[in-house]
Amino acid sequence: MAGSKVWLHIHEGALTCLCSKELVELLIEYGAEINSPPAEKFGATALQFAAIGGYIGIAFVLLGHEADVNAPPARSEGRTALEGAAEHGRTDMVQILLNSGCIITGDGQEQYERALERASENGHHAVRKLLEGHYAQYYADPTNS
Repeated sequence: MAGSKVWLHIHEGALTCLCSKELVELLIEYGAEINSPPAEKFGATALQFAAIGGYIGIAFVLLGHEADVNAPPARSEGRTALEGAAEHGRTDMVQILLNSGCIITGDGQEQYERALERASENGHHAVRKLLEGHYAQYYADPTNS
């Protein structure tokens, strides 16, 4: 997706810049730390920013370089990638995160519930239905009981 932009934290949040997909790839090539923790208030990881903004191409680049799909949110006013995507009605991004190992059961149960709540509060019924379907499918599988 040429021209896509997202915030990217580099080296433990020391530098933040608005970047294109190509620049994200270049920064990673030169050692950018894509899993640096978010700032304590309103912060986000690179993947969380991509999920909130719906930057699919950048999300794929980050996930291809092992971005943590289950990274915790900022302590104050933060969102996990799934919560942010759900809150903003990014159905495609929610599906990508779920397909990439986003945990919504066990340790991820709270993330799932917050994502449902944020989707519902903002009228994103398709996102809520997608999350509920994925959750139901997980528990319908006898190997997950």
